[in-house]
Amino acid sequence: MEIKTATRKESEDGEIVKTAEMLYIKKEFFWATLLTSCIVAFVIGQIARISILDVTHRDPLTTYDESSNEMHRMNSEIGLLNDLSAEKTMNLPDPVIKQGKTIPQTTYTSKHFNTASATTYSRWIVSDTDGQQECLNSAGVLECTSNPATDLVNETILVGQEIESEEHLPSGQHLLLDLENIDADFLNSEERLATAMLALVGQCGLTLMSYHCHKLKPNGVSCAGVLLESHVSFHTWPSRGVISIDLFTCGPSSLLHAVPVVEQLFAVASSKATKKEQQPKMVWAHKYRGFSDHDDSFEMTDMFQFPVGQMSDYKKEVLSVSTPYQRMDVYDVLRPGVQSLESYMNSLSNDGSYEAQHPDFFAPDRVLFLDGILQSRRSGDAAYHESLVHPAMFAHKNPKRVAIIGGGEGATLREVLKHNTVETVVMIDIDEQMVTLSREYLPFWSDCSMLLGGSKSCFDDPRVETYYEDAFKWFIDRFSVSNTRGESSEQPFDVIIMDALDPQVQKEFAETLYDAGAAIFSQGLDSKGILIAQVGEADTIHSPSGQFSIDKNRLHFIEMLASMGFKVVRDYEESHSGFMFPWKFVVAFKEARGSVEWLSSSAEVELKIQKRGMVASGMVSPFLYFDGATMETYKYPSKGSEISFCHSYPSSHECLRGHGFDPERPDLPLSSLEVNGVNSPTETRVFTTTDIHQDTYIGLEKVVPNIFLDVKSVVLAMRLASVISFFWKELLDNLMQSAGYCEFDHGAAGVTIHRMPLCFVNCHINDANNIGSEPIPELLIDGSVPLVDKCKAEFQAFDDIYNPAKARQIQGYFRATPVREIQKGEEFTAKCCKQNLFVMVD
Repeated sequence: MEIKTATRKESEDGEIVKTAEMLYIKKEFFWATLLTSCIVAFVIGQIARISILDVTHRDPLTTYDESSNEMHRMNSEIGLLNDLSAEKTMNLPDPVIKQGKTIPQTTYTSKHFNTASATTYSRWIVSDTDGQQECLNSAGVLECTSNPATDLVNETILVGQEIESEEHLPSGQHLLLDLENIDADFLNSEERLATAMLALVGQCGLTLMSYHCHKLKPNGVSCAGVLLESHVSFHTWPSRGVISIDLFTCGPSSLLHAVPVVEQLFAVASSKATKKEQQPKMVWAHKYRGFSDHDDSFEMTDMFQFPVGQMSDYKKEVLSVSTPYQRMDVYDVLRPGVQSLESYMNSLSNDGSYEAQHPDFFAPDRVLFLDGILQSRRSGDAAYHESLVHPAMFAHKNPKRVAIIGGGEGATLREVLKHNTVETVVMIDIDEQMVTLSREYLPFWSDCSMLLGGSKSCFDDPRVETYYEDAFKWFIDRFSVSNTRGESSEQPFDVIIMDALDPQVQKEFAETLYDAGAAIFSQGLDSKGILIAQVGEADTIHSPSGQFSIDKNRLHFIEMLASMGFKVVRDYEESHSGFMFPWKFVVAFKEARGSVEWLSSSAEVELKIQKRGMVASGMVSPFLYFDGATMETYKYPSKGSEISFCHSYPSSHECLRGHGFDPERPDLPLSSLEVNGVNSPTETRVFTTTDIHQDTYIGLEKVVPNIFLDVKSVVLAMRLASVISFFWKELLDNLMQSAGYCEFDHGAAGVTIHRMPLCFVNCHINDANNIGSEPIPELLIDGSVPLVDKCKAEFQAFDDIYNPAKARQIQGYFRATPVREIQKGEEFTAKCCKQNLFVMVD
């Protein structure tokens, strides 16, 4: 190195001036210094990188196209993928595409961040038409682009040719699984976990594009895989023996079949596990997600809400099969909030605990779904099927022939066979395979061994006839076709029970069943017969009009029953059937007498149970749920039923006037009335001593506390009085003739005796009346003599046959309500039945 100075001399005074300095460096020195600096910088950078980020990668990466024997290597100069730790190379499996599946053009992109991972691995598949690939490294981002393969399963894909592929919509299925008590070594091994993940993907028919794994410090592994269909991932906690797995796919194919596969591959028990509670256990949930263009009605069914859609402690698929007519699923579940896994495990032990002594109380609930709709469950079996069958059976005086439409699991049949009056039960179900599977997987539903001398299977009872055909066709063939003498080819039934598809199910068959069904099935009923049907989820006080909701089939069904000549139609509910909401039933009577039996007292129902119930083994009642007190809760419809009815028929008289007493309405005292001829009941009349406005009550507080006797009570009282003494019979008869009125109270026909002086109001059957309520329809006592003599009225409107509002309301207080202005001195007259009320039958 040398420094040279350039100078010049000024001519005036001879002074030398320095003008410039130059540094000269030899070439050898320059290159030596530059090379040394680069080497030092590279070494320092490598040492720093290794100390901060310890990442290990394998060298070779192969594609899925193993048949071509071409090994593709990523650019070894991309430092992001170098094996920097060099401690060991993991033998992670490659994603392998199934033969016959075409991979669309894809781009693999990844970016690594400085983390505390012990190791990081990536695997992926890439392919193109000529075995080449492009990988770009820009700002720490790795991108690899590939094109579809050219030759898969002897199929050549030409350039520009359309490639058929599965439809991947913005919707899909999400499977979430948590497993515990898993072997810690398995949960801390990237190789074993990755192998299990690829096996899961393969057995589920999915395509893994690539996956990426991190082994964490001090332990634990996280892996995420990109599927052609979406993604799969998991994370492990070896010290806790826990792994959480997440599998999501786009498309309609179900992931439910993956649940046992996951359990088989990942539920690796620890060698230290010696007790049952230490064995692997798994909880899972399956959910539909996204936005779909296809019909998602099945995705919203009961089964996908519970148990499939909830991470419950225990659920096990017992059966999942598609018959020629429907899909049938059976699950064993522990009911959340009611049963616990701990109690169930204790019930399986022999430790002398309460659970072990009473294992039936803690056993999983067995649940049946048809096309995803909850049909029945062990915990609600008795409540549902007994509430479906027995109210109608005991409302009939002597049911001998019974038909069951549907009810393939056999529980409805079981309940009918508990009646000793029954001689023949005809069960018609189109799905024979479903009946056969029910006998195998739901044996309790059709078990009649509890009856003295009963069969192990109710289907084997000699009283039972089973037909596997369309119920419509069966009834049409037998009751619409007459023989040459004009008689039906089949004896009519006393009771027909419809235990078929729920009317809320939005299917064409449901509309047909609850439309034509009422007309077709009613042809097979006896003139005194009863038809009963389960009609789905009950109304609430917030339910809209049935005409504009999913209940339209139910409403139409009831309207059809009224049009087919049924005299009375009522509904009732049961809230212990095991469904999410109370369940609704409809019962229709061919004659009005049936509604009288429907309103039998609880004591009368208990007497019927004792007389007509089959004897059970051990001399106990065969009725596990139904009794007289339970029947009391079925007598009247719910408030929700009333409100929904009034939304559908707002012009109904009962809906217009409602229940209420108007607190702002004046109430005149009874002293404003006078009675003439009180000593002669037949001549007694009531007059007003003042003008009475239409919007005024008359002695309301005195009218409401009245005496109401239903038809049976009246008959019983009259017969009892005649047995004791003719004097008491005539006295009671005079009391009812002079002070009693035929009225409805909560929909029940009977006699109301009011306080004086309103009990002496004269009655007329005309429109000139100024107070009172409407007369009751014709009603027969003992099927022969009319209870009402002068007040004979025929059903003229739908709301006379089915009217939950009328059935819930009391009508006695209308005796205190004027129907028009009443002038001073005017006689009180009511539209009612009073004279010659009863013709008694010996």
